[in-house]
Amino acid sequence: GLRAALHELAAATDMQQNVRCWFECPESVTVANNAMATHLYRIAQEAISNALRHGQADQIRIALSEKDGYLVLDVSDNGIGFDPDDVRRAGPSGMGLRTMNYRASMIGGVVHIARAQQGGTLVRCTVLRGGTRE
Repeated sequence: GLRAALHELAAATDMQQNVRCWFECPESVTVANNAMATHLYRIAQEAISNALRHGQADQIRIALSEKDGYLVLDVSDNGIGFDPDDVRRAGPSGMGLRTMNYRASMIGGVVHIARAQQGGTLVRCTVLRGGTRE
């Protein structure tokens, strides 16, 4: 399932890149269907890729949780951070962000990108647990 795949993604990133990467998820979190799991996994992959390519991060945390009927996927790093408005103005170079937004919309979710509390970047995808918007 998604939990195992994200755990494997974190382990592979930790081993293959010069970065500490880990995954956190309570046992009780489940994902509605394979399509949702696939889109969430690809969003996590893209967020990690961006953190490595642009963020100069040496720590990346992947977390999957459930809150008030929503699934929340967080990918946070301790890199240099960025201003999402600058990326939007840059045009086609922001393709990864557009792809993440598109994938989220396909499962009734949204992606928010912000500065992480500890510095760096937080990519958060929130989706209604059942996969559809109300």
